[in-house]
Amino acid sequence: MGVGRAIGSERFWVLVLGLTLFGAGFASGMLVQLRRTPETRPFAAYEAEMTQAFGLDAERVRNLRYILQHYQDEIEALKERNLAALDPELVKLGLEHRNLVREKVVPPHYLQQFDLWAGGLPALPATTHVQ
Repeated sequence: MGVGRAIGSERFWVLVLGLTLFGAGFASGMLVQLRRTPETRPFAAYEAEMTQAFGLDAERVRNLRYILQHYQDEIEALKERNLAALDPELVKLGLEHRNLVREKVVPPHYLQQFDLWAGGLPALPATTHVQ
């Protein structure tokens, strides 16, 4: 009977180990999910800079997030194809989405500043602009 107990004991401990590893993996996954910050969104830094520079309200931020997510999704779809051959398509895609941001997100009184900013010039935060 001693051998039967040893085998049963081994199975028990293997089962305990398996459940422990499963639990640890599940807990780790949950912690990673809970620790995700808005910075994990595509173009989060761009979004934060635009929000500050142009004083975007909640609706405009939602619109910007939608446009940026759509842009990221399309980029990912293009990555699945030959990227070198798609350079003109990437440029076109970038310009289309920049125009969407300009039309749907940037407040009208900031359009000239956005155009300069999109061209590479720094934008001052909305709170420092002289009206």
